Amino acid sequence: PADPNQQPPSANLANPRFTLELEFVSSLANPYYLSHLAVNYPGLLGISTSTDDEDTDSTLSADAQAFAAYLAYLYSYWKTPEYSQFLTHPGATLRALKLLQQETFRRDIIRPQVIEALAGTGIPDE
Repeated sequence: PADPNQQPPSANLANPRFTLELEFVSSLANPYYLSHLAVNYPGLLGISTSTDDEDTDSTLSADAQAFAAYLAYLYSYWKTPEYSQFLTHPGATLRALKLLQQETFRRDIIRPQVIEALAGTGIPDE
């Protein structure tokens, strides 16, 4: 949402925002989707692709901060039973959301060995 302080959508499959956010958080359980985000949208995860353009770096930082806030917002309510009951893979989805709260994890998922480790063992508990 534009405002991270916004209330979560009502937990109802007829609610378009709820189903959109359900599909998004469910996709985060897939390590290859995380890799896709890291490779195609590195700025969202705080991965800098520019070494000499300060304007780009500040934009990436703002995008990364906004995306981190959005992930925190999603985790804040999807971890509750009211919402997690709709997840097909609640363990993997919630672990991914929890790991994505960590800046180092968001930066490290661009590395193929991290994705392969996640794919081989699943997203680990802490």
